[in-house]
Amino acid sequence: MSGPERSAAPAGRQVGPGERLSVATLLRGYHLAPRVMHRIRPRLVEATWNRAEPWRRALRENGRIILGPRATDAEIDDYGRGVLENMQRYMEGLVVAATTPVDRLLDRISLVEGLDEFREVFASRGDRGIVLLSMHMGEFEPAAAYIGRHLPIHVLYHRDPIATLEGFRRRARRRLGVIEHAVDAGLGTWAELRDALDRGEAVALLGDRVQPGQVGTPVEVFGRPMDLPIGPFKLAESCGAVVVPVFNWRRDDGSLAMRMTSPLELAGGDLRRDPSGHPAVRRWASLVESMIAAHPTQWLNVHPVWRGGSPAVSRGDDAVRHDRSVA
Repeated sequence: MSGPERSAAPAGRQVGPGERLSVATLLRGYHLAPRVMHRIRPRLVEATWNRAEPWRRALRENGRIILGPRATDAEIDDYGRGVLENMQRYMEGLVVAATTPVDRLLDRISLVEGLDEFREVFASRGDRGIVLLSMHMGEFEPAAAYIGRHLPIHVLYHRDPIATLEGFRRRARRRLGVIEHAVDAGLGTWAELRDALDRGEAVALLGDRVQPGQVGTPVEVFGRPMDLPIGPFKLAESCGAVVVPVFNWRRDDGSLAMRMTSPLELAGGDLRRDPSGHPAVRRWASLVESMIAAHPTQWLNVHPVWRGGSPAVSRGDDAVRHDRSVA
């Protein structure tokens, strides 16, 4: 499937005072009283589910697509609550990353898949850098600490408008030696990332949904068109870097898992003329779909991302308007 690239319009997401207060309270709670937060987490999740109507609608819409037409309303609602719970667990993990010694942080990773192949890619890359392409799932910081033992790692990120969250994230990355590059810092950011790749270093990018200011292209995911960013592929192509998909998720026992797959092949397609049909983009879309299908509640997305919505919504909610600019 091919289609035109689209650029997200707004400069960033809008955050109301209620969301700012809620997120700040959660982060401080996990920092100061984690055991209490564990006990009350189910009630906090339920309160968010009941009060955050836009999120609830979007999660139901996405759940219908991810779980399929045979999923019941109860199963879809369980999926939605599961996503909200994992968002809280992500915030807890961010606090842990900002306050825990690196060795103990690495101990949280109990499974690493594809390590031998990654070592081969790392050893044979020559002067080329590595683009680590990932998604909003699991916890980035322990994975960055793991890969950062082998080579310097940079991350392109959006500054969060919630100061408390941004503070914990910055503290964690600085402790781990992750070099940050903010999207809103201007065009020089792109040049900085290219320079890092030209030095043979690693750049971590998210590629599962279009962020504000990014260019995306529609690719089929779960049988429906979903906009995915093309910037990571263009960046890698511009300086001959290797693109390695890296996935993180949480295991049933609470420990973390990582998977590094074989590199995406950038040759054999035209990213400018037909980004949706490029083999690397299509393979990436397939990997994203597989990871969401395997761990649906761990995909930290509370916004509608599919064009056209779900084929059938059995409840009485109004259809959710798809705003491609929201990420």
